[in-house]
Amino acid sequence: MNNITDAVWKSSLWGAITAVVFLLVGCTAEAPPLTKQSVHPVKLVTLDTARVSGLKQYPGQVAASEHSELSFRVGGELVALNVKAGDTVEQGEVVARLDQRDANAQLENAQSSFNLAEATYERMRISLERNAISRARFDEAEAQYLSAKAQLAQARDQLSYTVLKAPFAGVISRVPVEVYQVVAAQQVIVELQRPGSIDVTFQMPEQDIRQVRPDRARSARERTEPMAWVTFAERPNQRYVASYKEHDSNAARGSLSYEVTVTLPAPEDTMVLSGMSASVLLDFNALTGDEDASWLVPAGAVTAAEHNPDQAVVWRYVSKADTEGEDIGRVEPVPVTPSAKTSDGVLLQGQLEAGDRLVSAGAHLMSEGRTVRPWVKEGGL
Repeated sequence: MNNITDAVWKSSLWGAITAVVFLLVGCTAEAPPLTKQSVHPVKLVTLDTARVSGLKQYPGQVAASEHSELSFRVGGELVALNVKAGDTVEQGEVVARLDQRDANAQLENAQSSFNLAEATYERMRISLERNAISRARFDEAEAQYLSAKAQLAQARDQLSYTVLKAPFAGVISRVPVEVYQVVAAQQVIVELQRPGSIDVTFQMPEQDIRQVRPDRARSARERTEPMAWVTFAERPNQRYVASYKEHDSNAARGSLSYEVTVTLPAPEDTMVLSGMSASVLLDFNALTGDEDASWLVPAGAVTAAEHNPDQAVVWRYVSKADTEGEDIGRVEPVPVTPSAKTSDGVLLQGQLEAGDRLVSAGAHLMSEGRTVRPWVKEGGL
């Protein structure tokens, strides 16, 4: 009987000890961390009505907005050609020179004839004052003197015409002749363009030009939003914003196309000269008034869908109405179709509206329903 009592007592004791041990372990174990709801700041871009649509691409050619084709007034052998395409010249700088031997000989003859006529005129004037000659004799000497003076001035001009100078500071865009070549009067020797802006011309087919509205063409000259982008062969991945300038009202000779001109500031990162090739991406709907538009968004706003890498999306910010005065919301994906990439961003189409706010950077880090708040640039940063 005592043995049974001892066994029960020991069993109860070990049970109590085990319970205390488990209780102590439970008190000292670390509690699992609480999951924090983080709110991520994001940069947003707001869509407005400055959208680009109806894009058409045309091959074009560069032309200087302000240029001059320099030529000699007289013909002769070209003995000096001091410039080549791409050179920068100052106003008054000599760019070319003709053989001056004939012009110098003519000047010497004219100078001799003038000296003789001048001396004769002076003698006749003195003789007339003394009544030693008739008035008719003096008038004849005076006429010869004036004629010799005019011939001397002409000879000096002819000599000056053998030197070709830059009428203004600029860049030599074309040199179509070679040194020691015999050139004719008014033949183009060099083409000089004034720096600052350039034109790009391209041919628009008749079926396109028929859709251009005159009022739209006039307002396009005053348009502040981008409506054309130009690409040069030297920088195929860089597009330069251009504005509409004009289009011809008559078809180009031998074709059913019309010349259209856009203008843009001369690029500072590459040399662009007249005659170089270019490619023009034109917002055709800006000239026709059609409304089938594409949106221009930053490149960082476009990413792939979470479960479909082939589907491009942008992340639209949706503000929560239940936040107390704080602009906190979530993001939702919007499927889009990108059309072209420009230096200002990506052109795309999708179920978007003016006023939508999109995540403009780090779109690949977003997920559906993620809680975010607009990032606001702090003062001084």
